[in-house]
Amino acid sequence: MLLFSLLLITGKTFAQKKSFKIKPPDHIKVQYGGGLGFISIGAGYSTRNEKLEGDLYYGYLPKNIGGVRIHSISGKITWIPLHSVRIKKYRVEPLMTGLIVNYSLGKEYFSFDPPYYPYNYYSFPTAIHSALFLGSRIGLNLPPNTCVNRLSLYYEVLSFDREIISFISNTKSLQVGDIITLSLGLKIGLE
Repeated sequence: MLLFSLLLITGKTFAQKKSFKIKPPDHIKVQYGGGLGFISIGAGYSTRNEKLEGDLYYGYLPKNIGGVRIHSISGKITWIPLHSVRIKKYRVEPLMTGLIVNYSLGKEYFSFDPPYYPYNYYSFPTAIHSALFLGSRIGLNLPPNTCVNRLSLYYEVLSFDREIISFISNTKSLQVGDIITLSLGLKIGLE
């Protein structure tokens, strides 16, 4: 009786369920290069003011291009610090910057040295890497009442953690161009 009274007072019963709905992504990205794979596809969310984006990618590098076939999963956070500029019907985002965390799938890649290697044999894990990037984007708003509301082309110039550290410790043998990677992509804004 006491339990029943407490349930009435709080206004909740065990039969009630709170439903949790996952909001569909508000954009899709297709990217060429940039360390995520030869080609990668991702989906993600933008904040309401469109200053911050979070994306999850699947990347693929075919064996005939990279020498080995690599499948990867990557997370990317993009920050757009400057206001966008409108030029006629185009929207230019002059500066984007952010962080990428990339995980290569497969038993030949590892996050920690396998037991058959001496401790710290590899300076870096072979499965997981992070990168910093800078870039910009130009977009075109599409007519309302369509499932796609904006198409944007972007580029990013990036460098991975192991490349930056190698450059710092080998400035005489490495050039800045040796540690820089370029990516090109298409962002499809969804209604």
